[in-house]
Amino acid sequence: MKLIFKIASAFLLLAGTSVALNAQTQATDESWEKTKKQAVAEKKLIFVDLYFTGCMPCAQMDKEVFPDPKVTALLSADFVTFKSDIMKEEIGKKLCMKYGVTGFPTFLFVNSDGKIIDIAAGFQSVDQFTTLLQNAKEAAKKGNFKKYSPEIKEKDYPEFYQQAYMAGKRNVTFEVVDAYLKAQPSLLEEVPFVIISGLRIGREYDDFFFKNIKTLFKDYGRSSVNGQLFYILQRKKKEFEKSNDLVGFKKVLESSKEYYTSDEWTRYEGILLKDFGTAKTSDNPYTLQK
Repeated sequence: MKLIFKIASAFLLLAGTSVALNAQTQATDESWEKTKKQAVAEKKLIFVDLYFTGCMPCAQMDKEVFPDPKVTALLSADFVTFKSDIMKEEIGKKLCMKYGVTGFPTFLFVNSDGKIIDIAAGFQSVDQFTTLLQNAKEAAKKGNFKKYSPEIKEKDYPEFYQQAYMAGKRNVTFEVVDAYLKAQPSLLEEVPFVIISGLRIGREYDDFFFKNIKTLFKDYGRSSVNGQLFYILQRKKKEFEKSNDLVGFKKVLESSKEYYTSDEWTRYEGILLKDFGTAKTSDNPYTLQK
């Protein structure tokens, strides 16, 4: 079955120009390297805003959150900012490819060496966003970084994955992806992980994800894991619906709760439990599955 890739509506969001972020006119590989050099010179961290024109919550971030005095004070004091339209700029596409980004806005918190401190996605309130900034500062001080390698090396990715992100060619067959993944010595490494989560690989890899979720959570962060987990839970729901086992499904949900914030869980649990057992007219279109 071919991949039908859509960005989940819960994350669809657009950004206009943000004065608070002092965005560059054109984000390029060169400007990304300059940003890292600036962070070294100023002894600051890097905040990256990945967005696209037409996406509403990004615009909401620009209008309501980035200009807030508490946010601008923290960004100005501790971060060099970098903003890229992922539909128009190659560096934005490369960063999305690197981290398997599927929802927007996505925020990267990076140190000057390119090491990932944290990744977050979706609209954040002022309080939520300032907490992310403060937590990133504390984690960097402690040397707590995610497992992602610090550089973007396109040669590390199979052609089908590069094309999916760099050229928008997402009609990849499950068989092609499956053959690549089965040839890898470990699916816990960065590239297999971003392929599974970035292309929403389905069914055959769900058990692997569940079995190793604590390791993946530690290595790649909450945002990188919980998006894929949500899609897995949607498929699990269908399995439990076949036997009308709501109690069993609730147990699976309870075991997944720790990987979400309380606000996220309130929203996602409601979505997953809504209309349990009700006949559906179509399958979930967001996954690549056999």
